[in-house]
Amino acid sequence: MKVDIKISPEINEPFVVIHTKEMTNEIAALARDITEFTSGGKVIGNVDERMIVLEADTISVIRVENEKVFVVSEGVTYRVGKRMYELLEILGKDFMQVSKSASINLNFLKSVEPYFNGVMVLNLKDGEKEYISRKYVPELKKYLGI
Repeated sequence: MKVDIKISPEINEPFVVIHTKEMTNEIAALARDITEFTSGGKVIGNVDERMIVLEADTISVIRVENEKVFVVSEGVTYRVGKRMYELLEILGKDFMQVSKSASINLNFLKSVEPYFNGVMVLNLKDGEKEYISRKYVPELKKYLGI
């Protein structure tokens, strides 16, 4: 299969076009994978020796603690078997890294408060709090339009 990537400053959001002679199982699977990747995927979370399928829109926070990755969904903390950067790729554009060890779902953002030395506190709709380090503040300001 040949892949051609074109970069253009006029493009605001990436899109994919597949040119093919006929529809095959491989092409159908590729289209499905691309759609799932861009629409926000699912994550398998582990809690109490159970594996739970978590939808992207239910996850509020991704945290790394002691080199283990956890997600918070509907008030429950789940251990996941992926790295944070992998989760950010799977979960889609609604998630933003806010520190070396945390990312949030921007749809859960309720308020932002100054904290200490350029750090800010992010209050989420589900009661979770996360700190955004100075490095990530410009991206948040861009998202908020300030």
